[in-house]
Amino acid sequence: MAVIGLIHGLGGTAATMQPLADALRERGHTVQTVTLPGHGTDPDDLVEVGWSEWLAAVPHTEVLVGQSMGASLALTVAAVNHHVTTVVAINPPVADEDAIEGLEWRRSRGHDWVDAPELAPGEAGYTRLPITALIEMVQGVHAIDLDSVNAQVLLVSSEHDDVVDPMSADVIAENLGGPVRRLRLPNSGHVATLGPDLPTLVDAIIDFL
Repeated sequence: MAVIGLIHGLGGTAATMQPLADALRERGHTVQTVTLPGHGTDPDDLVEVGWSEWLAAVPHTEVLVGQSMGASLALTVAAVNHHVTTVVAINPPVADEDAIEGLEWRRSRGHDWVDAPELAPGEAGYTRLPITALIEMVQGVHAIDLDSVNAQVLLVSSEHDDVVDPMSADVIAENLGGPVRRLRLPNSGHVATLGPDLPTLVDAIIDFL
């Protein structure tokens, strides 16, 4: 059985991944979850941390499952540490240089915070995010060397994602260096681990390992 590391997205906590963790444990796998630095406390704590701290908190496992920014962190680790054999990337974003410029412009006008996406039912997370954290995330995503990812990757896209364009997975799939399998969740939003397609997601992950 595999040892699987689970990584949540920006503004979330390990609780976001808990239903998936429980389901994988029920199938006999060992699961490690993490609440990333600056998360699960107060949004102000995100101001003092960034991509390097989040990256350092990623579990040292051969299988990584990440959601949103957590998927980007998993791909980053897989690109530089080839001990990672499998990545499940759930609704990963793609780099958008215009987004960085827009965020920098807003910050230059004295806007230090933005409203976080609406929390999914049952989701624990922040309702606002510092612009500095968003810039850190976008810059980190932009720096991922997808061609160096030799691990097998299961790319998961939610049809009702209102945070990340589902077409982002197409861009990522075209640039990955290793084998890719796709999964589309027809009934889920951005936080697929808390959505109605969780059984489908779990079955797909088990089959992929």
